[in-house]
Amino acid sequence: MKVVSTVFLFLGAVFALLLIAAGILGYLVTGPAPRQGDTASIPVSQEAAQRFDQKIEALEQEIDEASAMGERREVVLFLTEEEITSKLAELADANELPVDVDYVEVHLEDDKVYGFAIVDLGIDMQVSVEAEIGVEGGMPDTGIESLNIGRLPIPKTLIAQVMRALIRQMEGRWEDLNIDLENVAIQNGAIRITAVTR
Repeated sequence: MKVVSTVFLFLGAVFALLLIAAGILGYLVTGPAPRQGDTASIPVSQEAAQRFDQKIEALEQEIDEASAMGERREVVLFLTEEEITSKLAELADANELPVDVDYVEVHLEDDKVYGFAIVDLGIDMQVSVEAEIGVEGGMPDTGIESLNIGRLPIPKTLIAQVMRALIRQMEGRWEDLNIDLENVAIQNGAIRITAVTR
């Protein structure tokens, strides 16, 4: 009888610990994610999303023209945080993002990108990210300073592993663009990307 009561006591303790752990994890991932940078709401509009598309189309046309003529030409893409946020919102509404996103914002300031979204993974979770975008070897070099799911910060070692995998996937696609990136400047709610066609 002592053995049975000891086993039940042990199982009860394990079950209680699991409930506590689940409660703590739930508290961490469903809580508000810390937001840095400008936290003012960014207006979303169909016009801003269309401007994003038009700028990308104009850039692609300019790259194609330079490639057809066999010349190296400087090309510039200038996007505002309203255009980027509106385009991401449009993609989210059309279920064209890899995860179900109900709300997304991108803030651009002081050479940093601050992103915020509410992601639906069975439960709504706030996700925030702080990143820097630079240039290395004619390609974008993105460094994630912080990533939070709710109150839970994601370890930098895990972030680094994910970024390495993404960069490997991006390398082939970047080669197809026929441009070498020269500079990325982020300031006052906008990003200016300068590249040279190959």
